[in-house]
Amino acid sequence: MKATAATLGLASMLLASCSNQRMGTIEGNITGAEGQLLVLEHLTDGIPQMVDTLRLTADGKFEFQTEVEPGPDFYSLRLGNQSIQLVIDTLLTPVKVTASAENMISNYQVSDPGNQELKEAVQHGNRLRGQILNVNQVFNQGGLGREQARDSILSLVNIYKKQVLAQYIYKNPASPASYYLMFETVQGLQIFDVTVREDNRAFGAVANSWKFNYPASPRNKMLEKMTIAGQRQLIAARRRAQEADSIAKNTPIEVRTFPELRYTDIDDHDVSLTETADGAKLTLVDFTAYYMDYSPVHNMTLSKLYEQYSSQGLKVYQVCLDYDEHFWKTSAGNLPWTSVHDKSVLFDQQGNIQYSAAALTYNVSKLPTTFVIDANGQILHRIEADDAAIEKATTAAIR
Repeated sequence: MKATAATLGLASMLLASCSNQRMGTIEGNITGAEGQLLVLEHLTDGIPQMVDTLRLTADGKFEFQTEVEPGPDFYSLRLGNQSIQLVIDTLLTPVKVTASAENMISNYQVSDPGNQELKEAVQHGNRLRGQILNVNQVFNQGGLGREQARDSILSLVNIYKKQVLAQYIYKNPASPASYYLMFETVQGLQIFDVTVREDNRAFGAVANSWKFNYPASPRNKMLEKMTIAGQRQLIAARRRAQEADSIAKNTPIEVRTFPELRYTDIDDHDVSLTETADGAKLTLVDFTAYYMDYSPVHNMTLSKLYEQYSSQGLKVYQVCLDYDEHFWKTSAGNLPWTSVHDKSVLFDQQGNIQYSAAALTYNVSKLPTTFVIDANGQILHRIEADDAAIEKATTAAIR
């Protein structure tokens, strides 16, 4: 009797455990893809995690079942280099997808209103990508100057933001589409920045709605944490601005001839070129990208100069135009000088830099480009891709 009771107790526990699992279904039909591998990915923190795969047969039918986290949960179906984004709602409504392997991204159909709205929201971002690529092509062909291209891209992004804010985020901040749009990126640029006051307000609207509607969702908790962190950065920036205003009233105006730069370092602190150059005998303003082949040798040259002359007043303000922010932070972690990142940088499909606010300020079109600035703020030299010239100019100016 004891053994039987224990067995029944264990079975009861297992059944309870299974009943707590939230299982969702994504199924449908993709034609014209016989023999191709269909991949189901879980979208968490913006990083796709593979869940399951299957090889499509001639009829194109597929079905995936997956454990779903509390609240709306996001997935993607990937076929080759094409992927479509989907959401499994809180009711675990089966998601039904029909598509053709040709132009799957734009021609797929979904069965439920939540995924239809998400599809429309994603297509807003796809249209913006196409518009920016068109601007880049005109720029490459000489039809637009750099400032005109920059203004065109910024105008397109602002129009996009106004549309999705009105149509989705403020209209229904609890919707899966609103959550997805807060993390939309175009060519490595995140459209909504939690450290920008207007954007933080949108993050807060979505965070509050998700907290109320999906209190157990881990996405809700992550979104709330991001919003609060952004608010703290905004408060800190406002305090710094107030302190700067106070100091400015009692400080003689110092005229510098170099254009100002202000970007975030690896600790997410705003660092200006003026702050870095203050008190320096010589400052190197270096535009580079760590992912480029020349970078290791170039940084070795700077390391040699910094080790030799930092005690004599040499400072380095390095502006990195890497498209991968995590790679930049990892690479800059052990460098002894100031390394900042221009998040506005845009790339074409071949990975070439098409736009950067920092590079535009200094009219930089080739990497690496280094400026040598003296203690009076005068730009002594502009050096493009010539480490030997940097050594020579630095050595001459510091002595």
